[in-house]
Amino acid sequence: MSLKFRIPAGEKIIVNGAVLTNTGNKAMHFSLENDAAIMRERDILLPDAVETPLQNVYMFVQLMYIEPDNHANHYKSFQDAAQVAFLSTTDVTVRGLIFEIVGLVGEKNYYSALKLLRKNMNSDQTDA
Repeated sequence: MSLKFRIPAGEKIIVNGAVLTNTGNKAMHFSLENDAAIMRERDILLPDAVETPLQNVYMFVQLMYIEPDNHANHYKSFQDAAQVAFLSTTDVTVRGLIFEIVGLVGEKNYYSALKLLRKNMNSDQTDA
């Protein structure tokens, strides 16, 4: 089964590390027929936009997902970021979230980790 996408005019996506830009003036439709790491521009967090410990964790999970060739470096940075995020809060829910993210990353389930982080970053309660 293919995964279908609609990319608005001017929006960028990343597919297996390659940045694709819809340069047309209309939305672009395409289907992804096999497994690939894909992120929409609106889901990408740039380093200069990181403001919280959970966002920092998100950024390194994102990098492991879209840059698998640099996994070892990104994984070490992820471990450090997860530790900082864990230690920066006493909120049991946030700490549980971090443990869950570490488990997903251990399974190399980066997409699910990113989805869970994205869902919880709006309610980031860490003391940063």
